Amino acid sequence: MIKRIYHTCVHTKLRVLLVTLVFCCPFTFAKSAVTPIGVQAALIKNFTHLITWPKNDQRNAGPTFNICVYNSDSLLEQFENIFSGKVIKGKATTIININSSDLSNCDLAYVAGPSDKPIKSLLASAQALGVLTISSSNGYGEQGVHINFFERGNNIAFELNKKTLDNAGFEVSTQLFRYAKIVQ
Repeated sequence: MIKRIYHTCVHTKLRVLLVTLVFCCPFTFAKSAVTPIGVQAALIKNFTHLITWPKNDQRNAGPTFNICVYNSDSLLEQFENIFSGKVIKGKATTIININSSDLSNCDLAYVAGPSDKPIKSLLASAQALGVLTISSSNGYGEQGVHINFFERGNNIAFELNKKTLDNAGFEVSTQLFRYAKIVQ
């Protein structure tokens, strides 16, 4: 009974924070110290509380929660600064730079902006391994990225690809779906 009350309280707090971040904070990025990637990082951290990863003995046994950054050295440095000392899923967070579709050491992969490298093999690897993919590139949600950020006026919004999330075995809180644009 106490455990259930605790989980209900935690979920309520997460919902309030999520709603506040997504809808109530009109960030004007040019005039503020808050950057779009800073807002995305805060949302990513909160999303991890609302998503259950597929069962994977290799990943679950690891001592750290690994966030891989694909295709961006500058973003890698920002993520290292933002996630330094943070705990996700009960594990210390490690940021890893990747330049290939090998996601075997990743729990979450942030796919940086469009490039000449096709993301199809990266997404196939993510689906097979149960790695959550996130991006902020136009059209990547429709291509199969699980969560894709976009700007809606002065706000950061996100879309979820329900089909790829389901196919990879992720369990996503209905609260997250409530505030997302759903793409296929």
